[in-house]
Amino acid sequence: MGYLFVALALLCGITKGFCGKKTSGLLSTFSSAMLFNAIRMLICVPIGLLFVAIYTGSLAGLVIDGETLLISAVTGISTSVFVVTWLVSVRTGAYMMVDIFPTLGVIIPVAACRIFFGEPVRWNHLVGILLLGAAAYIMCTYNQSIGKAKLSGGSLLLLTACGCANGLTSFCQKWFQYRSSTDASVYNFYTYCFSAATLLFCWMIVHKKQEQTEGTGVSSKLRSLGIYVGIMSLCIFLHSYFSTLAAAWLPSSQLYPLMQGGALVLSLLMCAVFFGEKITARCLAGIAVAFGALLCINLL
Repeated sequence: MGYLFVALALLCGITKGFCGKKTSGLLSTFSSAMLFNAIRMLICVPIGLLFVAIYTGSLAGLVIDGETLLISAVTGISTSVFVVTWLVSVRTGAYMMVDIFPTLGVIIPVAACRIFFGEPVRWNHLVGILLLGAAAYIMCTYNQSIGKAKLSGGSLLLLTACGCANGLTSFCQKWFQYRSSTDASVYNFYTYCFSAATLLFCWMIVHKKQEQTEGTGVSSKLRSLGIYVGIMSLCIFLHSYFSTLAAAWLPSSQLYPLMQGGALVLSLLMCAVFFGEKITARCLAGIAVAFGALLCINLL
């Protein structure tokens, strides 16, 4: 049953990635990316509320302690940074290159769990992190080799922020497991609430500075992307839901490499079939090194 949940989570994840790549070309600025993702998160809020009612039997479970609320807030903020930086990065970069950088964020949960929860940092963790760095470098050279624009300092900063935000989200999930007895559906619900609030707040701050660049076409663009917003909102929730179910059946040493490895393979196929990205020996080498790093971190 665990493998079925993994397959469903991967299907939701690759569907979300496909829609994200399709929409990224129309979302040319940070403000449009923020508004697009804010709408996604707002759609996730009632879906999350429905799951809370189903899994807790009532809405009384929404009353939580202060630390759980703090964890949800940090997760919501880091999720907001991740979705915006990923969407902006994938607009001009090769999908597979952008997909590798979030795995570099594993440095954050490994280090933070050592500091706050006493989890050991072993030699294989350090070797795996070095391999992930090598994989990111290979994929950067692959990005340029297929005719994409050379990565600027700003692009690298965005990709680094994307990886760090993903790593912070992973740490928050461990933080939640260690310190909270709240149902996961409640945690997810508050995460989407904080994420939507963060994105809307940031959008209100920056959109006036960029409205001259975007003109009046932003609203029409977002309306044309309505179907993608709905699909991505549903998929982001179902991906988290099925991943949580899979974690109840499979140990993390099996689950994490399986999820990451499966996602890389599906992303590779999607890029070749739907977006015409060339699958070169360099690309395959980068993916192989990244997958080897994940196996080293999780299995040795």
